[in-house]
Amino acid sequence: MHVRSFVAFLSLLPACGGDPADTGLTVGMSASGATSASTSTSTGEGTTVGDETDGPTTASDPTTGDTTAVAPTTTEATSTSTGPGPSDMCGNGIVEGEEECDLGAANADDAACTAGCELAACGDGLVRDDVEQCDDGNLAPGDGCDPECQFESQGEDTEVVLEGLALMIPSDLYDGSQASMVCVDLAIAKVGVVHDVRMKIGADHPHVGDLVFKLWSPKGTVLTLLSLPGGAEAADDGMSDSTENSDIDPVWPVAFRDDGTDAELMGHTIGIDQAVCRDDGVCEYAPSPGAGPGEDFGDFVGEPSEGTWRFCAGDSAFADKGTLESVTLTVVVG
Repeated sequence: MHVRSFVAFLSLLPACGGDPADTGLTVGMSASGATSASTSTSTGEGTTVGDETDGPTTASDPTTGDTTAVAPTTTEATSTSTGPGPSDMCGNGIVEGEEECDLGAANADDAACTAGCELAACGDGLVRDDVEQCDDGNLAPGDGCDPECQFESQGEDTEVVLEGLALMIPSDLYDGSQASMVCVDLAIAKVGVVHDVRMKIGADHPHVGDLVFKLWSPKGTVLTLLSLPGGAEAADDGMSDSTENSDIDPVWPVAFRDDGTDAELMGHTIGIDQAVCRDDGVCEYAPSPGAGPGEDFGDFVGEPSEGTWRFCAGDSAFADKGTLESVTLTVVVG
């Protein structure tokens, strides 16, 4: 009677399809007898950090001494969100979070509201257009830029001249990077702020339309002086073509200043075997960045003058080769 009742009782226990009873495995273990536990922390910035460990997990019964495999009952996930910072919202035209201002598309480092959504102020190191003449990042007098961010003097020319360079301009290598160009460093020792910049370049090349000239300031500002004149550029990558096939002659160097002829027109009135400046009489040009960075020499105004400036020349075409012969940098320092 008792035996039959016990057997009947066992027959009533459910088999539970998908239950570990079907496979003989303990809950939480894989077929290899290992348990995998994973925790995930979200920083709120689209990055998830996972910490995963694989290995057998066991628990001992203190009363029997037996050890059985045990799985984590839950996988815990914690999420910490700090919310979007100013950099996430800046530029949407709404002042939010830690922003001091936001003019949307009008935000700019030379405007009343900077690209970082901060109110422009004298001493912030950014020259505000039509308001400040200079901004050297401080309000101290006697350093060329006064506490009102105006020039303290009219400035004087500081010139560095490099001649007899004979540096090969890498042919067909220009890709927009400084590494694809030949470069020279020009050290300006005079301490002050930049009022103006001018350059004079002597180069020997049979196809001026292949060339790109760029200038870097000690602060890292880049101005493209010349960019494949006569060609339409989709990007600053050296992949565009120019039909401008006049020469550039080192005996007749070309000058760059803001009040010169547009450099995009360099050599457009002369042909093959004729040289810019020598044969057309046009020797002074204003920077023409094309698809390259910068606008004009005003990009450098207000920056610290002292330090190492760098001039680089690049060549985007394969057949014609040339050299950089001379470089003159004039910085008006106040």
